[in-house]
Amino acid sequence: MIIFAISDLHGCAKKLEMVENRISSADLVVVAGDLTKHHTVDEAMQQLDVINSYNSNIIAVHGNWDSPSVLEHMQKKGICLHADGKIIDDIGFFGVGGSSPTPMNTPSEYSEKQIASWLQKGFAKVQNASRKILVTHSPPRGARDRTFFGMHAGSRAISDFLESHLIDLCICGHIHEAHGTEQYHHTRVVNTGALKNGRYCTIYIGSNITVEHDAIRKHGIKFW
Repeated sequence: MIIFAISDLHGCAKKLEMVENRISSADLVVVAGDLTKHHTVDEAMQQLDVINSYNSNIIAVHGNWDSPSVLEHMQKKGICLHADGKIIDDIGFFGVGGSSPTPMNTPSEYSEKQIASWLQKGFAKVQNASRKILVTHSPPRGARDRTFFGMHAGSRAISDFLESHLIDLCICGHIHEAHGTEQYHHTRVVNTGALKNGRYCTIYIGSNITVEHDAIRKHGIKFW
């Protein structure tokens, strides 16, 4: 399976157009939240419509910047993994959106207790799958979550969950500057970086899992 994974679009539909070939050639598109800049459903719909025009196989969670109405829209479209799970080709995908509390008081922030409960609810749907992939907006505390100021800003509930469960991969975003891949206990944590800054990754699931991070290039130069 080839997964095209992105996060933190923040309304930049033009960046999606610049990776049309990557989206269309993937088996599955994973969106790890923050589709919007102004928190609106219309804005989220615009991003999802662009993706869908290239590839209709989409699963997603909402980000802390996305309003509860964006979450509801995703659920109605049947693409939402928040507190839910789907098994695709014997790979179990489950997730949780939003984030733990931030200083910015954004629209979709939750307590660690809520996040822990939703993780368990989604995991129950996929626990018998041969491989399990967690899609979250927030990274786990301590892995791909370090801010420009050197602070760890990930979710403790997610890190606790990964410490106690055998999860193959965690796809996340939220902390734009923490893009990259890191091993955390049993789990490979992939922060895709912000698509609004041109970052994305391609994940190949075979006998092994391979992650390729990349950035949009313009006139041969990386466009951040």
